[in-house]
Amino acid sequence: MKSIKLGGVALLVLFAAVCRGQDVPLIITGKISSSNIQTVSAPRTDRWNIQIQWMIEEGTIVKPGDTIAVFDSGSVDAQLEQNEDALQTQQLELKSKQVELDQAVSKARSAVEVADLEVEKARIEAEIESDDVSDYDKGQYKLALERALVEQFKAQQALEQKLTERENTIEKQKIEITKLEENIEYQRYQLSQLKVVSTIEGVVSHMYHPWNNEKITAGTSLQAAMKVMEVQDIKGFKIDAWVHEIDADRVKAGNTAVVTLDAFPGVQHSAQVTNVVSQPEKKASWGNSAYYQMELSFTEKPTQKLLPGMSVRVVVPQSEELAYAN
Repeated sequence: MKSIKLGGVALLVLFAAVCRGQDVPLIITGKISSSNIQTVSAPRTDRWNIQIQWMIEEGTIVKPGDTIAVFDSGSVDAQLEQNEDALQTQQLELKSKQVELDQAVSKARSAVEVADLEVEKARIEAEIESDDVSDYDKGQYKLALERALVEQFKAQQALEQKLTERENTIEKQKIEITKLEENIEYQRYQLSQLKVVSTIEGVVSHMYHPWNNEKITAGTSLQAAMKVMEVQDIKGFKIDAWVHEIDADRVKAGNTAVVTLDAFPGVQHSAQVTNVVSQPEKKASWGNSAYYQMELSFTEKPTQKLLPGMSVRVVVPQSEELAYAN
């Protein structure tokens, strides 16, 4: 009988086939996570980075309304105070200019009324037909009427100019005031974002800095939108697990599984696969392979105290996979 030599890859394939045929269960690592998470990120300001002044201790259980993080508000406070002072100055200037421009318009309107009276007087004198008035005087009256009409036109032009000047000046001043009010409103909004409160009851976990992979702490400088911390709801838990790309076809939504928490190794819980992400991702610390994230829900809520981040072991029975596949 001839002996058959198999390479390492062939042996691995053969071993996997044998394991599948012997109902070997699929064992996956995972962790407890919350179905409701509040994520805190660094807010946007006029600077390229912002420092976190204070953050609540990791692992603390907070309630809605509790302050959980405070970012540096120095520059925003200074700009807000400066804009509030400028707004007050602009509002006082507007009132002063309104009084001044109203007086100028009133004066120009009075000048028009006087010019109208002069024109009316000159017109009456120019229309005299009596023989007692000489032709010379009649000519003077007509000349006076023309002058009065010219002065009337100038007065009307001056009034229109003052009205336009008042409208433009006040409108320009109001635009400046509106800009300041919008800046103040935005800066007050920024300040509200610099003091972060919890919106849910949950446990706090600090995030890792994306540059140095160290936990973010008070005093850390961050760029806008960088994740700072999470508050995970302690009332609704799920399980996040990652299945190797080789075994991805062995897990489907609807599969049942047995879950064991590393913190309570002697207790098993039943769970069900609720979702398997269709796109794999690589885990740098796990090697070059890709993994598919899957979510599971507890069939019955565990009586043990659960906290987000607890590690678990998920066992998916092979027999169920075969039945599912068939």
